[in-house]
Amino acid sequence: MKNLKTKLRLATLLTLVLLACTAAFGQIVPSQDSYTSTATPTKNFGSATTLGVESSETTFIQFNLASIPSGYSGANITQATLKLYVNAVTTAGSFNVDYVNGAWTESTITADKAPALGTTIVASVPLVTADKNQYILINVTEAVQAWLNGSQANDGIALVGNSPLSATFDSKETTSTSHPAELDIVFAGGGGGITGITTASGSGLIGGGNSGTLNLALTNACAAKQILQWTGSAWACASPGTGTVTSVGSGSGLTGGPITGSGTLSVATGGVVNAMLANPSLTVTASTGLTGGGSVALGASTTLAVDTTKVPLLGSPNIFTGAQTINNAMSVTSSSATSASLTATSTASGGAGIEGLGSIGVVGEGATGVSGSDNGAAGGIGVSGADNSRSGYGVVGEGATGVYGLDNVAGGTGVSGSDGSGTGNGVYGSGGTGVYGTDNGVNGFGVVGTDTGGSSDGVLGLGYIGVQGDGTQNGVFGFTSSTSGEGNGVVGVANGGSNTFLPYYAGVWGDVGNTEGNSFAVIGTAVENGAGLFYNNGSAYTTLLAQNYAESNSGALVFQTFGGHFGGLCSIDVSGNLTCSGKVAGVVGVEGGARKVALYSMQSPENWFEDFGSGSLSNGAVTIKLDPTFTETVNTGVEYHVFLTPNGDSKGLYVSQKSAASFEVREQGGGSSNVAFDYRIVAKRAGFENIRLADLTDEINREDAQRQSMKRPAAARAFPKLPVPPKTPAEMKPLVLPKPPAMPKPTLPTHAAMKPVAAETK
Repeated sequence: MKNLKTKLRLATLLTLVLLACTAAFGQIVPSQDSYTSTATPTKNFGSATTLGVESSETTFIQFNLASIPSGYSGANITQATLKLYVNAVTTAGSFNVDYVNGAWTESTITADKAPALGTTIVASVPLVTADKNQYILINVTEAVQAWLNGSQANDGIALVGNSPLSATFDSKETTSTSHPAELDIVFAGGGGGITGITTASGSGLIGGGNSGTLNLALTNACAAKQILQWTGSAWACASPGTGTVTSVGSGSGLTGGPITGSGTLSVATGGVVNAMLANPSLTVTASTGLTGGGSVALGASTTLAVDTTKVPLLGSPNIFTGAQTINNAMSVTSSSATSASLTATSTASGGAGIEGLGSIGVVGEGATGVSGSDNGAAGGIGVSGADNSRSGYGVVGEGATGVYGLDNVAGGTGVSGSDGSGTGNGVYGSGGTGVYGTDNGVNGFGVVGTDTGGSSDGVLGLGYIGVQGDGTQNGVFGFTSSTSGEGNGVVGVANGGSNTFLPYYAGVWGDVGNTEGNSFAVIGTAVENGAGLFYNNGSAYTTLLAQNYAESNSGALVFQTFGGHFGGLCSIDVSGNLTCSGKVAGVVGVEGGARKVALYSMQSPENWFEDFGSGSLSNGAVTIKLDPTFTETVNTGVEYHVFLTPNGDSKGLYVSQKSAASFEVREQGGGSSNVAFDYRIVAKRAGFENIRLADLTDEINREDAQRQSMKRPAAARAFPKLPVPPKTPAEMKPLVLPKPPAMPKPTLPTHAAMKPVAAETK
């Protein structure tokens, strides 16, 4: 391996020698380039892909000459050529190449921080429109010789435009053509070339010389099987080293040793016993409430039991086996600030943490009246209450949170209540938060309330927050007595169907399928307040999305506003047409933003699109190609208009001919000037060529009739005052317990940002 490394070093050395002996031409790309603009004196253009040159824009380019062989001076330079790739020539003219007198950096240089310019290297370099997408060559031999001789500091060059020139060159950042500026140098030779190769003592090489064909080789002074080894100061012959291990034995629990050459170590037939191990036992710690811990040999077992002096259990035996009955006989008190008085958990499928049957199944009082969790069991219920008397309550909770339910399993329910009497309530909650339900599973519900009596409410919440719901599919879902086809998936669950959901997620979902034209899925009403508020803090998601799946009417409305007493109307239909009876205006700040003014959009009886551009005559004529993207939006195969504005003295300009992809501009009177000009083109929008002053009378009348048919929502009905839940019968009155510590308010799970699901294809 060491011989191979030495050969590689030798090959690299020979390559460098050959390159040094044959080099006569060099190409150097810029170490940095940028341009400045007096129109934006504080803006930096160091990352721009083009370099601007005109009366207000100056380009700076610098080349690092470190690749020129050491010892070369200006006398070794036969010629140096600056090579520039022309990106565009808007207006023909000329520019100067000047020295730069001062250091600069492409990432910070601006017009107000640019270094001073020195004398001119080359003056009045011509540039015409035909130079576009071509290279131009400029002789800058004088500058490179001055930099190498030290008579001029190498701070680069500046391209200074002479009016009216307006052009751009490719920068070293361009990726479309990869044509940065280039400095091409022809060398005259000399300047410290190699005169010979010697093989010094300790180099490990033999051969060399200073003329003719030279042969270099590794030294042949080493004995057989020796290698070249670095001693720290030279290469010398040395014998390879040998190892010191001669035998490997087998310790306790192993067999197969000793091994002096090759062999196999194995675990002994008797295996590994405790005595062979550093720690032959483990310690089982009995925590508070348990006994039976201690040191146990590996492979042995121990039993942990409940310490009845620390965990008192009522009834007999202490460890319940089978069904046990305790009638109003258990009292559990906790003074901990973080623990509950009593916790009951069921991990079995379909099990219940706490189940209560009676006039009131479960009564809870405290910071949280009743809190239940299904603990992830499939089909479990955190809190379940049932009342069949038509006058009681399934679950009653009083406190800062009346009833709190959490579901962590697919298809589960945080809180479930049902009333079939027509006069009760499925779930009743009163407090700071009446009912709070969370669903962290799939296809589950935070709160489910059902009323089949026809005069009550499935879920009724009173308080600062009446009902709060959070779920992975829908937080709150409400519908009227009949449902629409769009809501069948969700409604199927409420009517006993399968757990099939529409491909949408919603904090609040409203659905309506009543008599056509007189119902709304969601209604918001207010007096001197906002009736609806939509807020979104995501830059990639839509704050308000409205869709209309109408298939037979291309003018069906998606969004409509109307102005009540003032009759203003504005609508957007499924074809994307915006129709408004009022003005179209933009708001613009003036006087430093202290005052806002309106600027009105120009409107036309036909559908026109327009584009703007600039060009320059060449010997009195030029053909302007239309932007191909713009031509895809309009129909240039029919009539279109071009308006010309010359930017200098001329005999006048005119459009001599038009085609679908270009138009030709000429100077009047057979003129041959090179004057620049601006143009404006106006063409009819593709697909709307024959529309002029479209009659919207029927459409407006139809929308007005639809608006008139929408009755204002009736005044909100007064909810009857709910009866206070009766006290627990004396024979079932629970023991008076100290108030449990305040439970932390449940934190709603944070769902990943959800993009609107693409509308299904009907």
